[in-house]
Amino acid sequence: MLFRSLLCARSRGLSGATFVARFRATFRVTFRVTFPASLRASFRAALHAPFRAPAHAALAVALLGGVHGAAYAAAADDMAQLYALPPDGSVYVRVVNPSAVAVKVQLGAGAKPETIGAAGRIGTDYRAMPGGTLTLAIDGKPATVAGTLPHGGFVTLIAGKAGASVQVVVDESPAADGMKAELSAYNLVPSCAAAIRVAGGPTVFGSLASGTRAARAINPVSASLDGACGAHVSAAQALPALKAGDRYSVFLVGTAEQPTLVGMLNRTEPWHAR
Repeated sequence: MLFRSLLCARSRGLSGATFVARFRATFRVTFRVTFPASLRASFRAALHAPFRAPAHAALAVALLGGVHGAAYAAAADDMAQLYALPPDGSVYVRVVNPSAVAVKVQLGAGAKPETIGAAGRIGTDYRAMPGGTLTLAIDGKPATVAGTLPHGGFVTLIAGKAGASVQVVVDESPAADGMKAELSAYNLVPSCAAAIRVAGGPTVFGSLASGTRAARAINPVSASLDGACGAHVSAAQALPALKAGDRYSVFLVGTAEQPTLVGMLNRTEPWHAR
């Protein structure tokens, strides 16, 4: 089960560094394994490699060669078959609607409409879009993307009214730390230099310009955050019980006079060829 949870997490979008760090830390603690130099080299290569289930499964089995190797080999084969992966160069895209007025979005040709808005579920899960191509409709009308999608990686699209262009925000992550969670903040309030703070405590992100994003690794602890535009402060938003490797986003929406902080856990849909 432990091996399965690690590979499941990797297939949902953990970076190579996070996957390897968590795997190494987990099995050093659990089995007291000392890795030989040849396998440490494999680890270093895996740190920057895109995830491929068979390759990472094979690496995991090699690392556990003296510890129930046959059992873990079978699990690795199972994981390679269960979790299909998109083509190289695919970009993972989600759509966020900062307005309290919900819209229906269709991300991808023939996709099922999803209702999103700041008063409820603010955004979609990440979805792999092969080749950087993107078909997006908002309330049944084609949407124009204001910007170029990167080759690979993660992107958040900020939706506006139907027919309006959609802003691209590239979701870059801090240096991976398999023992921590990741918190990202988006300032979607016009004319506001935002601060995201621990409620009643220190600033987590300061001077966040409108339309921008910041991210950092955090200890997976319980906390409540608020967002401020100058003297105007949002109601507190409680973080869920995050675990190591989780990624969570908060979005400051509304107006500079009445900001609102909304959160969602980052999730990635399983890949299905369409």
